Amino acid sequence: MVTARPPRVFRATGAVVLLGLSAVLAVFLLGDAVVRSGPVNAALLAPWPLLVVWGVYVAGVASDVRADATGVRVQNLLRRTWVPWGRVDRISMRWQLEFALYGGQVLSSFGGPARSRPRRLGVGGEKEHGNAEEEDGIAALHRLRSESVPDAGDAVVHGWDWPMIWTGLALGVWAVNAVIIAH
Repeated sequence: MVTARPPRVFRATGAVVLLGLSAVLAVFLLGDAVVRSGPVNAALLAPWPLLVVWGVYVAGVASDVRADATGVRVQNLLRRTWVPWGRVDRISMRWQLEFALYGGQVLSSFGGPARSRPRRLGVGGEKEHGNAEEEDGIAALHRLRSESVPDAGDAVVHGWDWPMIWTGLALGVWAVNAVIIAH
């Protein structure tokens, strides 16, 4: 019996830190609003910092690359694209991770590993440790591609991240209602 391994997830390195900082700032601002003007006014102010946190989450944390033996899923903002390994011609790194597909299409990823500065040579001409994430991410993707399942399908599937879209729409409706109530 073959057990399926969970997909390997590649995210932008600073995304989680930026999300944490924006969430702490939003909690601080909303707590200050509750203390200074009460919970009703804080509820009218709440959608704005929450929309910022939502935007940071969508742009940073939710935008990622997930790869397993069947293929790779690239999520750019609210758009998801699943590509079976059989459709991938080449994996490369320009400013960001790119998948060249057979037929000439190129799928770039907003999340995932990005090009960083070249590693410096240490004492004796050896490369320093600590900036190997780029090579590790590309090597892991090539390894997953080499272990791919041959009959994983042939279609590239595009879709939307509906839970995040509905969350953004709910926050937008809340913000519009807050403006209407305040005026």
